[in-house]
Amino acid sequence: MSAGSITRHLILLLTALWIFEAAATELTGTVWRVVKILSMDDRVYAPDDRSKYTLELLSKGRAAIEADCNRGTGTWISEGPGQLKFGPIATTRALCPPESLSERYLAQFEWVRSYVMEDGRLFLATMADGSIIEFESINVPPTATVLGEEIHTTDASELQKIVLTRLLDRYAEQQRIEVTGEEIDAFVESQQLGMAEHGLTEEKSLSSEEIAQLSQMRRDWGRAMIRQWKIHHALYQRYGGRIIFQQLGPEPLDAYRKYLEERRSAGDFTIHDKAFEDTFWRYFTDDTMHSFYQPGSEEEAQALTTPWWTRAAGNE
Repeated sequence: MSAGSITRHLILLLTALWIFEAAATELTGTVWRVVKILSMDDRVYAPDDRSKYTLELLSKGRAAIEADCNRGTGTWISEGPGQLKFGPIATTRALCPPESLSERYLAQFEWVRSYVMEDGRLFLATMADGSIIEFESINVPPTATVLGEEIHTTDASELQKIVLTRLLDRYAEQQRIEVTGEEIDAFVESQQLGMAEHGLTEEKSLSSEEIAQLSQMRRDWGRAMIRQWKIHHALYQRYGGRIIFQQLGPEPLDAYRKYLEERRSAGDFTIHDKAFEDTFWRYFTDDTMHSFYQPGSEEEAQALTTPWWTRAAGNE
């Protein structure tokens, strides 16, 4: 693969990542149940019991589906505003009653291409026969409450993501953690130098629009990574403790745990489901899940005192 091809692939990857995150914010965290399926010929298929036909779009592009006597799991992705596609759906093969909508409902997902949210309802549109699947949110007991907001989800990892996002957003605001244009410039320059070391510098084959898009993606990515590092740095400065390796940079595991314990004691969040609570805390208490920086090593000393991108590509 040429450098230009890899660069173009990077554009598409970063674009998809940011669009997907925007869609995830809107679509995840809610359990939906089918109100009706409207076909192009205006025939309406409405379940006798809506609670038997559900959809939950989970984090990391996972989907959980209930279709009467069957269950399904699969993947989903959003490649643009209002766009939605599902990957293959793996389902159980139970034989539901003759009046069941199980097969009809499950058959829709292969053809879904877009969505609209209106008045608290979700509408999925297909490309095959132009069907519209209408959902309403399920009024289920909250799994947790964070900063006064009730969280409704059946997925433990989704719950952890929501709780951490809400708390750390407020923490960043309280600590006045901001990212400057100069810091973003330095981050982008570091990434470009790193790509150059691997021969990924050929952008002349890209259109001006693609170059502008790539530049914006790099800056958006830089802003997110710098903000995350600054939050980790602030937590580590206050609470100390051990640091773990993560794909997106070092993470102060013990500092996270102490901060969360403090916030729980202050009443900032409560997990109402015992099973979810155990899963939530396991990440912060089970050492077997992580790889740690060597305590007392120079690498550990630099991990959250010197930004990792300033030490990359020969900038040590």
